[in-house]
Amino acid sequence: MEYLDIRKNAYIEALTLSETEKVISLWGRVPWEIVESFGYKGIYSYGIDRHVTEGYDDNNYCDMLNSSFAYLELGKCPFMFSSKFFIVDDSCKIRYEKLKEKTDKEVYLYKDNDYKSLIKFMEEKSKEPFNMDKFVDIVEKSKQISTAIGKLRQCDIDVKRIYEVEYFSKFIFDVDERLSFIRGHIDESFREKKVAKIQAGAGIYKKVLQLINEGYFCEGELHKDYESSGFEFIEEKYGKFDLKPDYIIRGCNQFDIENRSIEY
Repeated sequence: MEYLDIRKNAYIEALTLSETEKVISLWGRVPWEIVESFGYKGIYSYGIDRHVTEGYDDNNYCDMLNSSFAYLELGKCPFMFSSKFFIVDDSCKIRYEKLKEKTDKEVYLYKDNDYKSLIKFMEEKSKEPFNMDKFVDIVEKSKQISTAIGKLRQCDIDVKRIYEVEYFSKFIFDVDERLSFIRGHIDESFREKKVAKIQAGAGIYKKVLQLINEGYFCEGELHKDYESSGFEFIEEKYGKFDLKPDYIIRGCNQFDIENRSIEY
Protein backbone atom coordinates (compact mmCIF):
# COMPACT_ATOMS: atom_id res chain seq x y z
CA MET A 1 0.00 0.00 0.00
CA GLU A 2 1.29 3.46 -0.88
CA TYR A 3 1.70 5.75 2.11
CA LEU A 4 -0.68 8.39 0.73
CA ASP A 5 -3.31 5.68 0.36
CA ILE A 6 -3.17 5.13 4.11
CA ARG A 7 -4.28 8.70 4.73
CA LYS A 8 -6.93 8.55 1.99
CA ASN A 9 -8.38 5.38 3.53
CA ALA A 10 -8.33 7.10 6.91
CA TYR A 11 -10.44 9.93 5.47
CA ILE A 12 -13.15 7.44 4.58
CA GLU A 13 -12.92 5.71 7.95
CA ALA A 14 -13.12 9.04 9.80
CA LEU A 15 -16.24 10.05 7.89
CA THR A 16 -17.81 6.70 8.78
CA LEU A 17 -16.83 7.04 12.44
CA SER A 18 -18.26 10.57 12.53
CA GLU A 19 -21.72 9.05 12.52
CA THR A 20 -20.98 7.76 16.02
CA GLU A 21 -19.70 11.22 17.09
CA LYS A 22 -16.53 9.53 18.31
CA VAL A 23 -13.91 11.43 16.26
CA ILE A 24 -11.77 14.19 17.82
CA SER A 25 -9.21 16.45 16.14
CA LEU A 26 -5.96 16.74 18.07
CA TRP A 27 -3.73 19.75 17.46
CA GLY A 28 -0.39 19.68 19.21
CA ARG A 29 1.07 17.28 21.74
CA VAL A 30 -2.09 15.83 23.21
CA PRO A 31 -2.09 12.33 24.80
CA TRP A 32 -4.17 10.26 22.42
CA GLU A 33 -3.76 7.39 24.88
CA ILE A 34 -6.17 9.11 27.30
CA VAL A 35 -8.58 10.15 24.54
CA GLU A 36 -8.80 6.66 23.09
CA SER A 37 -9.26 5.03 26.49
CA PHE A 38 -12.75 6.60 26.37
CA GLY A 39 -13.52 4.93 23.04
CA TYR A 40 -12.92 8.05 20.92
CA LYS A 41 -10.58 8.22 17.94
CA GLY A 42 -8.10 11.06 18.29
CA ILE A 43 -6.70 12.18 14.94
CA TYR A 44 -3.79 14.58 14.51
CA SER A 45 -5.33 16.83 11.87
CA TYR A 46 -3.02 19.79 11.36
CA GLY A 47 -2.51 20.91 7.75
CA ILE A 48 0.64 20.08 5.81
CA ASP A 49 0.00 21.34 2.28
CA ARG A 50 0.95 24.69 0.84
CA HIS A 51 -1.34 24.47 -2.21
CA VAL A 52 -4.50 24.54 -0.09
CA THR A 53 -3.74 28.12 0.96
CA GLU A 54 -4.05 29.43 -2.60
CA GLY A 55 -7.03 31.76 -2.68
CA TYR A 56 -7.31 31.69 1.12
CA ASP A 57 -7.02 35.19 2.54
CA ASP A 58 -5.89 34.69 6.14
CA ASN A 59 -2.29 33.60 5.54
CA ASN A 60 -0.73 35.57 8.38
CA TYR A 61 0.72 32.80 10.48
CA CYS A 62 3.32 30.06 10.19
CA ASP A 63 3.05 27.79 7.15
CA MET A 64 1.53 24.99 9.21
CA LEU A 65 -1.20 27.17 10.70
CA ASN A 66 -1.92 28.79 7.33
CA SER A 67 -2.47 25.34 5.87
CA SER A 68 -4.44 24.09 8.88
CA PHE A 69 -6.79 27.06 8.97
CA ALA A 70 -7.31 26.91 5.20
CA TYR A 71 -8.26 23.24 5.41
CA LEU A 72 -10.66 24.06 8.24
CA GLU A 73 -12.41 27.11 6.80
CA LEU A 74 -12.54 25.84 3.23
CA GLY A 75 -13.96 22.52 4.42
CA LYS A 76 -11.23 20.45 2.75
CA CYS A 77 -10.18 18.23 5.66
CA PRO A 78 -12.36 15.17 6.34
CA PHE A 79 -10.69 14.74 9.72
CA MET A 80 -11.68 18.19 10.94
CA PHE A 81 -15.11 17.90 9.32
CA SER A 82 -15.72 14.55 11.04
CA SER A 83 -14.59 15.71 14.47
CA LYS A 84 -17.01 16.31 17.30
CA PHE A 85 -14.62 18.79 18.91
CA PHE A 86 -10.96 19.85 19.02
CA ILE A 87 -8.33 19.35 21.69
CA VAL A 88 -5.35 21.72 21.37
CA ASP A 89 -2.24 21.99 23.50
CA ASP A 90 -0.80 25.22 24.87
CA SER A 91 2.49 25.27 22.96
CA CYS A 92 1.25 28.00 20.60
CA LYS A 93 -1.07 30.70 21.92
CA ILE A 94 -1.98 31.88 18.41
CA ARG A 95 -3.10 28.39 17.37
CA TYR A 96 -5.59 28.05 20.23
CA GLU A 97 -6.99 31.57 20.05
CA LYS A 98 -7.42 31.63 16.28
CA LEU A 99 -8.87 28.13 16.12
CA LYS A 100 -11.58 29.18 18.57
CA GLU A 101 -12.43 32.07 16.25
CA LYS A 102 -12.53 29.91 13.13
CA THR A 103 -14.76 27.02 14.23
CA ASP A 104 -18.16 26.67 15.83
CA LYS A 105 -17.06 23.40 17.40
CA GLU A 106 -15.84 23.23 20.97
CA VAL A 107 -12.09 23.72 21.46
CA TYR A 108 -10.58 22.33 24.65
CA LEU A 109 -7.18 23.63 25.75
CA TYR A 110 -4.85 20.93 27.06
CA LYS A 111 -2.68 23.05 29.33
CA ASP A 112 0.51 22.27 31.27
CA ASN A 113 0.19 18.54 30.54
CA ASP A 114 -2.69 18.47 33.04
CA TYR A 115 -3.93 14.99 32.24
CA LYS A 116 -6.28 14.98 35.24
CA SER A 117 -8.28 17.87 33.78
CA LEU A 118 -8.30 16.13 30.39
CA ILE A 119 -9.71 12.98 31.99
CA LYS A 120 -12.43 15.03 33.69
CA PHE A 121 -13.28 16.72 30.39
CA MET A 122 -13.47 13.39 28.58
CA GLU A 123 -15.67 11.94 31.32
CA GLU A 124 -18.06 14.85 30.84
CA LYS A 125 -18.11 14.46 27.04
CA SER A 126 -18.44 10.69 27.03
CA LYS A 127 -20.65 10.45 30.12
CA GLU A 128 -18.55 7.47 31.14
CA PRO A 129 -16.01 7.01 33.95
CA PHE A 130 -12.32 6.72 33.22
CA ASN A 131 -11.30 3.10 32.64
CA MET A 132 -7.85 2.60 34.14
CA ASP A 133 -7.40 -0.92 32.77
CA LYS A 134 -8.15 0.19 29.22
CA PHE A 135 -5.84 3.18 29.60
CA VAL A 136 -2.95 1.05 30.87
CA ASP A 137 -3.41 -1.36 27.96
CA ILE A 138 -3.30 1.48 25.41
CA VAL A 139 -0.23 2.98 27.07
CA GLU A 140 1.60 -0.33 26.79
CA LYS A 141 0.79 -0.49 23.08
CA SER A 142 1.92 3.14 22.68
CA LYS A 143 5.22 2.22 24.30
CA GLN A 144 5.62 -0.67 21.87
CA ILE A 145 5.01 1.72 18.96
CA SER A 146 7.69 4.09 20.27
CA THR A 147 10.14 1.21 20.70
CA ALA A 148 9.45 0.01 17.15
CA ILE A 149 9.98 3.48 15.71
CA GLY A 150 13.23 3.70 17.64
CA LYS A 151 14.42 0.47 15.99
CA LEU A 152 13.26 1.69 12.59
CA ARG A 153 15.31 4.85 12.97
CA GLN A 154 18.44 2.76 13.45
CA CYS A 155 18.00 0.84 10.18
CA ASP A 156 20.00 1.55 7.06
CA ILE A 157 16.96 3.05 5.33
CA ASP A 158 16.52 6.40 3.63
CA VAL A 159 15.59 8.98 6.26
CA LYS A 160 12.65 10.20 4.18
CA ARG A 161 11.21 6.68 4.08
CA ILE A 162 11.64 6.37 7.84
CA TYR A 163 9.66 9.56 8.40
CA GLU A 164 6.94 8.46 6.00
CA VAL A 165 6.44 5.23 7.95
CA GLU A 166 6.37 7.15 11.22
CA TYR A 167 3.99 9.87 10.02
CA PHE A 168 1.54 7.93 7.89
CA SER A 169 1.25 5.11 10.42
CA LYS A 170 -0.69 7.56 12.62
CA PHE A 171 -3.56 7.22 10.16
CA ILE A 172 -3.86 3.48 10.76
CA PHE A 173 -6.53 3.73 13.41
CA ASP A 174 -6.28 0.18 14.73
CA VAL A 175 -3.31 0.34 17.11
CA ASP A 176 -2.33 -3.30 16.62
CA GLU A 177 -2.34 -2.88 12.84
CA ARG A 178 -0.30 0.31 13.21
CA LEU A 179 2.32 -1.51 15.24
CA SER A 180 2.44 -4.36 12.73
CA PHE A 181 2.85 -1.88 9.86
CA ILE A 182 5.83 -0.20 11.55
CA ARG A 183 7.49 -3.48 12.47
CA GLY A 184 7.12 -4.64 8.88
CA HIS A 185 9.64 -1.96 7.80
CA ILE A 186 12.32 -2.92 10.35
CA ASP A 187 15.26 -5.05 9.29
CA GLU A 188 18.63 -6.08 10.75
CA SER A 189 20.61 -3.29 9.05
CA PHE A 190 22.14 -0.39 10.94
CA ARG A 191 23.43 3.07 10.09
CA GLU A 192 24.32 6.06 12.24
CA LYS A 193 22.42 9.19 11.21
CA LYS A 194 22.48 12.87 11.97
CA VAL A 195 19.29 13.94 13.73
CA ALA A 196 17.37 17.21 13.32
CA LYS A 197 14.86 18.38 15.90
CA ILE A 198 11.86 19.69 13.96
CA GLN A 199 8.56 21.23 15.09
CA ALA A 200 6.54 19.25 12.55
CA GLY A 201 8.11 17.28 9.74
CA ALA A 202 5.05 16.62 7.59
CA GLY A 203 5.10 18.93 4.59
CA ILE A 204 8.81 19.70 4.83
CA TYR A 205 10.48 16.34 5.48
CA LYS A 206 11.62 15.98 1.86
CA LYS A 207 13.73 19.14 2.29
CA VAL A 208 15.53 17.85 5.39
CA LEU A 209 18.54 15.59 4.81
CA GLN A 210 18.73 14.37 8.40
CA LEU A 211 16.64 11.99 10.45
CA ILE A 212 13.69 13.99 11.79
CA ASN A 213 12.88 13.91 15.47
CA GLU A 214 9.58 15.50 16.53
CA GLY A 215 7.71 15.61 19.81
CA TYR A 216 9.58 18.40 21.60
CA PHE A 217 7.65 21.39 20.30
CA CYS A 218 4.25 22.06 18.74
CA GLU A 219 3.52 18.74 16.98
CA GLY A 220 4.55 15.12 16.79
CA GLU A 221 5.16 12.42 19.35
CA LEU A 222 8.36 11.89 21.31
CA HIS A 223 9.38 8.32 20.52
CA LYS A 224 12.00 6.51 22.58
CA ASP A 225 12.26 3.47 24.86
CA TYR A 226 10.06 4.28 27.84
CA GLU A 227 10.46 2.54 31.19
CA SER A 228 7.64 4.52 32.77
CA SER A 229 4.01 3.41 32.58
CA GLY A 230 0.55 4.80 33.26
CA PHE A 231 0.40 8.45 34.19
CA GLU A 232 4.18 8.65 34.64
CA PHE A 233 4.45 7.78 30.97
CA ILE A 234 2.06 10.65 30.08
CA GLU A 235 4.09 13.07 32.18
CA GLU A 236 7.33 11.99 30.48
CA LYS A 237 6.10 11.79 26.89
CA TYR A 238 4.06 15.00 26.83
CA GLY A 239 6.06 17.19 29.21
CA LYS A 240 7.65 20.46 28.12
CA PHE A 241 11.26 20.70 27.00
CA ASP A 242 13.65 23.65 27.26
CA LEU A 243 15.05 23.15 23.77
CA LYS A 244 15.27 24.95 20.47
CA PRO A 245 14.56 23.23 17.14
CA ASP A 246 17.33 22.82 14.59
CA TYR A 247 14.95 24.12 11.92
CA ILE A 248 11.73 26.12 12.23
CA ILE A 249 8.64 26.39 10.08
CA ARG A 250 8.51 29.65 8.13
CA GLY A 251 6.56 32.33 10.00
CA CYS A 252 6.87 30.66 13.42
CA ASN A 253 6.16 33.06 16.30
CA GLN A 254 7.74 30.80 18.93
CA PHE A 255 11.36 30.81 17.79
CA ASP A 256 13.63 33.14 15.85
CA ILE A 257 16.53 31.14 14.46
CA GLU A 258 18.40 32.91 11.68
CA ASN A 259 18.75 31.03 8.38
CA ARG A 260 17.00 27.96 9.81
CA SER A 261 13.53 28.52 8.44
CA ILE A 262 11.95 25.95 6.09
CA GLU A 263 8.82 26.66 4.08
CA TYR A 264 6.16 24.10 3.15
